[in-house]
Formats: sequence, structure tokens, C-alpha cells
Amino acid sequence: MNGGHTTAGVKLVLTAATAVGIGLLAGCSTTSSSAGAGATQATTSATSAVGSTSPASTSPATGSSTAAAGTGASPSTSSAFVPITEPFDPGHAARATSGPADCANQQTTLAIAQCYENKTETADAAIDAAQQASFANADVTQQVAMNAADQAWLAARPKVCARANDTGGTIDQINIASCLLDESTARLDAVKGITPPEAVLKSTDSTVMSDVSWYTTSGGSRIGMMDTQGDQTGGVVIGWTVIAGANGFVVNPAQFFYRDGTFKDAGIIQGANPSGYHVAPGTEYQFNLDYSRLRSDPNKASTTGGFVYAPGAPVAVWH
Repeated sequence: MNGGHTTAGVKLVLTAATAVGIGLLAGCSTTSSSAGAGATQATTSATSAVGSTSPASTSPATGSSTAAAGTGASPSTSSAFVPITEPFDPGHAARATSGPADCANQQTTLAIAQCYENKTETADAAIDAAQQASFANADVTQQVAMNAADQAWLAARPKVCARANDTGGTIDQINIASCLLDESTARLDAVKGITPPEAVLKSTDSTVMSDVSWYTTSGGSRIGMMDTQGDQTGGVVIGWTVIAGANGFVVNPAQFFYRDGTFKDAGIIQGANPSGYHVAPGTEYQFNLDYSRLRSDPNKASTTGGFVYAPGAPVAVWH
């Protein structure tokens, strides 16, 4: 898995082809762009944050105001917590759901996607539990802000996953379902204050988005890399791709480098300087860095080096 526990975003194309079978994939719809039992609805219908409504205009809050003698009603002192409701399992708040431990080895596309959706809903129920603990101790302004942030993240999640997995084939159902779980796992780690281990991902020279191994940040942005071409120095030009989550993403090229032990190649920016560029929520942005010093890596024969995204902790590395 990929990224915040940021899960590793391991692509499931080969696994899915094995589990599902060529014939099954050919027989399924090739126009679906979302996961299993309803991530298409998540992608197309979740367009805005739900939790930005002020408590004065919504249903009564948990600690609703009481009338003050001679002065009318006093201001509300708390707001109602808005739990996550899954677009693929609507009608109730997210709840823990049992299922197979290994989703990739299920026998059909729908079974694989459903397994990931069950894991996602379970993670989201845990997010709600963690958030409610903080919510109960927050003032009304903070509560409204927490609801808004939660719902903005939920609305952005399917858009990010659909953009990262857009082949138009049945395999998108599986990859998007896996992506939803990655997004929820990263957010759960963030709200619980857990620092996950370094995410180890697989590099690719493919320009197909669904072949990219994605890292998910705690804010729901997805980071991927493509080994686009070599250069005359014996180095390589890497195309870094960002798909921004609910809060957008500010590009800092210094956070994207090659590392092998103590050896580091910061790369040289190709084309327009992306420093400080703000990637809008739900949109994709790519910039290129030329790592031209790779021949100087004293450990190059060991193949232990990798291309790193390191904003601090956690860290992701592509080998």
C-alpha cells in the first residue's frame, strides 16, 4: 500500500490479470473508471465539501444553545460531528466491515474491488473514531473546521484516484479501489499521529498512469515517477507527477532527489522552474529533473540507490 501509513500504492495490473483471467477482463465493461461496487459514483458525484455548513443552519448540535433570560438564545457551544459516509455504501456512517486479508487473490474483479472497499470503509470508521475524540474537546469554530476538512478530503479522494487510474479498462476498477484504501490509510495514520515506515515503490519507464507506483501523502495527494529517458552524462531524466488532494500541493524540487547511502544527486530542473507551484485540488502536474551525477555514485554497482520524495517524514523511494 501507499502513502501517510502512506501506503506503497503497489500497482495491481499483473496481479489482477492473474486473478481475474484474460477472459473475465475481456467480458467486463471497459468504460468503467472507478472501483467495484460504486467508486464511479464516488468519482462523479463527490464534488464539494459537505461539512462547511455552519451549525446555526444545520440540525441541532450536540450541545445546543439554551435560552438566556431576557436576552434570547445564547450562541451554540458545539457542532454536530459529520461522519464519513461512503459513496459506494451510502445510507449510514462508515462502519467496520470484515473481509479477506488478501484482496489481490480474490477470484473476480468485483470480489477484489469489494474487498478493497470493505477495507476502506473499516479504515474510515477508524478515522471517525479518532476524529470524534478530538472533536469532543474542540470549540465550535474548530468543530466546523474539522467537519469541513473531513468532507473536503472525502470529496477529493475519488477524483484523485480516478485521475491516477484512467486506462478506460476494467482494471481501473481494481486500481481505484486499492487507491481509495491507500488514501484512507494515509489519513488514518495522520489523524492518529502515526509516522509510517519508508514506502518502497517500483520505478517504471512506462508513460501509462496506471503503471505508476503511487505514494499517498497524509493530505491525500499522490506522487509518482516515470523514468523518461537517459542523458549524455549517463544520468537519467525523471518525470515527477503530482495529483493534488483536497488542500492542493506546493511543489518543492529539493524534496525530489536520488539517494544511495550518503550519495545524493539533487537533479537539475528541466524546462520551467516548478518551485512554489501550487497544484490545484484534483488536478495533475508534472515536472522533470535531470539526475546527471549518477555515474559518480560510488555504490552504483549495488543497485541500492533510488529516487526519493522526502518532505521530512515519512519518505518514499522508487527503485
